[in-house]
Amino acid sequence: MKSRADHLSTMIGCAAAWASATEVLICPKPGLVDPSDPGCHDDMDWTHFLLSCSALAGFWSRQAQVGLMGMTGEAALGTLRRNGLEMERAMFEATGGVNTHKGLIFALSLWVYGAGSCAINGLPLDVALMGSAAAGPAAGLVERELRPLKDGPGRKPHLTHGERLYLEHSVTGIRGEAEAGFPTVVNRVYPAVKEWLSKGASLNNAALMGLLSAMEACEDSNVIHRGGYEFWNGAYRQAVRNALREFSPLSGDYSPIMRLDLELKEAGVSPGGAADLLACGLFALMLADKELITQTNGHILLDNIKRNGGD
Repeated sequence: MKSRADHLSTMIGCAAAWASATEVLICPKPGLVDPSDPGCHDDMDWTHFLLSCSALAGFWSRQAQVGLMGMTGEAALGTLRRNGLEMERAMFEATGGVNTHKGLIFALSLWVYGAGSCAINGLPLDVALMGSAAAGPAAGLVERELRPLKDGPGRKPHLTHGERLYLEHSVTGIRGEAEAGFPTVVNRVYPAVKEWLSKGASLNNAALMGLLSAMEACEDSNVIHRGGYEFWNGAYRQAVRNALREFSPLSGDYSPIMRLDLELKEAGVSPGGAADLLACGLFALMLADKELITQTNGHILLDNIKRNGGD
């Protein structure tokens, strides 16, 4: 017989697999890969993402077990990262070497860990509690991994995009987001999706509001790297605010989203960090407010595939 921990890890893992696949199917996502087009990418389409989601699906329960085992701090982070490297290898094998979900593997693994940690400690699967628990393994990441780049005696010979952005603009990116308890997910994405589902919007359109909310709020290193810091902090965020103001999830009029999509394509910018945070928010919603998802018009996701040329 399966133990309670086994049942919990399976449940949490299934929620993560659902969230990652659902994020792929949300459409139209400005600048991002979806069933309608590849966004700003010329090396991948939505089928790459679904192949990756399938390859990663079985790993999420393993990340949940790290939390369910009561591991904390750097020990938990080390285990999550080792598992994450296996997930990356599975992703690259499934996609033929295309990086579809490297950022999501890091962010959603922490959320999956957080849910497991809450469950084993008898805490409700509340979004704020899960976000706080997810931050545990990330404590001190900026101090350990980024600050030495400025304060240390010498620089690494090869910097990642995130490390370079920290040196040039003090952008902490996903490390800072995680260490702070994922405020973009807790305070922006999750409330936006929940609010619009409660108002009767489809899951697709409510999720689009969650995505726009993440785009406005988060330090998206993908956007800053591709478009520049000034673009991200100026024209990009203003364009996102315009779309947030003009798009109504209840109307079915996607023209504000499509205008933003055109602007991002012209700038060559893909907000992949915001998409990862949307998936984290959908994961939290599935665990904390599953009834909202089951009651809403979730089949709009299948309609998106059919509308854009799927079988």
